[in-house]
Amino acid sequence: MRCLRLVLLALLPSVALAQDASLDTTAVPADSLALPADSAAVLSDSARAVVDSAAVAALTDTTTTVAAVLGEGVGVDLFGRTLFEVWGGLGDLSVEARADRLSARLGEFARASELAPDALRIVEGQTLTSIQAGTWIVMSVTEEDARGLGMSRQEAAVFYRQQIVDGVERHREQATLRGLLRSAALTVGLLIVLIAALRALGWAFAWMDRRTAAARRLLVRPVRIGTFEVVGRDQVSRMGRAVAGLARLALSLVLVYVFLTTAFGLFPWTQTWSENLLDAALTPLRQLGTLLVESVDNVIAILVIVLVVRWAIRISDYLFQQIETGEVHLNGFHADLADPTRKIAKFFLVVIGLVLVYPYTPIANSIAFQGLTVFFGLLISLGSSSAISNMVAGVVLTYTRAFRVGDRVKVGDTFGDVVEKTFLVTRIRTPKNEDISVPNATVLSNHIVNYSVMAREGSGVILHTTVTLGYDLPWPDAHRLLIQAAKDTAGVEAEPPPFVLQTSLGDFSVAYQLNAYTREVTRMARLYSDLHQHIQDRFAEAEVEILSPVYHARRDGPSTVPDVVAVQNARARAQATAPVLPSDGADLAPPPDEAAGA
Repeated sequence: MRCLRLVLLALLPSVALAQDASLDTTAVPADSLALPADSAAVLSDSARAVVDSAAVAALTDTTTTVAAVLGEGVGVDLFGRTLFEVWGGLGDLSVEARADRLSARLGEFARASELAPDALRIVEGQTLTSIQAGTWIVMSVTEEDARGLGMSRQEAAVFYRQQIVDGVERHREQATLRGLLRSAALTVGLLIVLIAALRALGWAFAWMDRRTAAARRLLVRPVRIGTFEVVGRDQVSRMGRAVAGLARLALSLVLVYVFLTTAFGLFPWTQTWSENLLDAALTPLRQLGTLLVESVDNVIAILVIVLVVRWAIRISDYLFQQIETGEVHLNGFHADLADPTRKIAKFFLVVIGLVLVYPYTPIANSIAFQGLTVFFGLLISLGSSSAISNMVAGVVLTYTRAFRVGDRVKVGDTFGDVVEKTFLVTRIRTPKNEDISVPNATVLSNHIVNYSVMAREGSGVILHTTVTLGYDLPWPDAHRLLIQAAKDTAGVEAEPPPFVLQTSLGDFSVAYQLNAYTREVTRMARLYSDLHQHIQDRFAEAEVEILSPVYHARRDGPSTVPDVVAVQNARARAQATAPVLPSDGADLAPPPDEAAGA
């Protein structure tokens, strides 16, 4: 039975051709349309039913059809304009290859002016419905096409025929002289509208810029991080104008894009360009929409994580602010550690949030992004060792409470007041009003002298200075004068009282060290100056000589310094009596003969 069907399939085309030749003598030659093999045969209506059955039986093992659940349809185009979609393959052709062949066949049909679109007729078969122009099969409608449209096969054939008729008539209308002139006039009108729209857009943005100039001066604020101004007011204003300029450019490009797609669609030769432009714009939007739809669950998870982290940060800030203000007390935790601890906790909460969010982002499975993260991680690990050491040192300095902002300190050779304390550097302002940035690693590796701690928590810092006085001055008088000078100095504490130490007994004088307490450590240079002035005044009033400069006196006995003239005469006599030798006698070598005799 299968062999009989194959024989019928081979013999019937020739019989049908002979019959149809007598019925339709105006048929276009087969090679003029270059139709595909699956529809090049010209058959009568009575013969098509038999051939249809035989073709289906013969192609049972090789026919490519859609799956039980239909996928997306494939568009069939006429010179770049999509007319309809098909869902099923035919014979050995896949649905994509079938759509391409149908597009080429419809193009040939549209260019064949002798074939009228209204002459298309529908021919029913057992499993296929054909759309024919005379005896030429333009398209075959399958059951898969009908299910894709949600219609019966006959209704689908009517729908396809109408789409073909409308598309071909529209193309032929546009290809006529009248159609071309109308398309050209529409294009000129669209161009005028485009130019007017671009001018109106430019005028609108210029008007908005003038009207918002005064508001920008009043409302725009600089961007600050703490006390540091990151972006100034003028820069923020320029950035806003730049954003407005980008918006204007984007709207202008949209208008130009709409004009080009519309103008290209008016001419039959450029309709493909119009379709390509539309696809270029719509494809990314469709992909973005698909990505958003597929990522709804991930977006919800990210929002939940962001909300949880945000509330955790708020709770942490509130708790540490309570500790800083003294409303909450924790044993062993000082209030001045609350603010840096709050910042550290906030940093770790943000990092934890980023780690939790990362698996839900589209770049989580990107091999390229993973490679970039490894590369930048390697760069950071190799190039930021000093920065990391400074950050660790900053944390250590914070929790050891070595100093705080406002303290008078000495770090190595740097002396002054701490004006800023960060995780990377400590800024110290010297008494000469110089700001010095010292890396925290350097601060941690040096001895730190904090003058403000004892002034704040103890009896104060001791100012000390040394004065040398003669042995002829009784030491109680020296003590009395020095202590009185300290008491006269404003800023010196009365309790504990000043005291004097005798630090050394020199060859010519006695060294007295005056010690006085003060809490005004930020005025130490001025206090030393005032203290020295009062010492000079007190000793001048008591007519006591300060022997800090050492005096030398010549004695009345004979001098041990030799006479210069006598030395010169002795040198002259020694030179006159000395033998004349070519070299020093100790280095003179014996004559050669004496050396040989020896």
